[in-house]
Amino acid sequence: MDRIDLVLMLMQQHMNQALHAHQYIVDRRRRRRLRRRAARSIWVRNWISRRPEHGLYDCLMVELRNEDPRAFQNFMRMPPDMFDEVVERLRPALTKKTPTGEHPLIQA
Repeated sequence: MDRIDLVLMLMQQHMNQALHAHQYIVDRRRRRRLRRRAARSIWVRNWISRRPEHGLYDCLMVELRNEDPRAFQNFMRMPPDMFDEVVERLRPALTKKTPTGEHPLIQA
């Protein structure tokens, strides 16, 4: 074997090792991702699904809107009726579409 053949053979071995290492990493990530997906039995915890009824932000926004519309307008930078219109226009984009029929976590 001459020197060029030896260098080419070493380069080929190095490329094979790099490809095997890369494939190992990709396979490991794929297995880890599948394991995480399969282990999920609860998508939304019960206390999180009760957030619209008992959440501090939602309750305070309703109170602010009902008791002090001027402060609501100052906070949201728009009057309540305009805020409602913006929410209605954005609702399709903000609402998660679930194929299984579960309720989305964020309800616009």
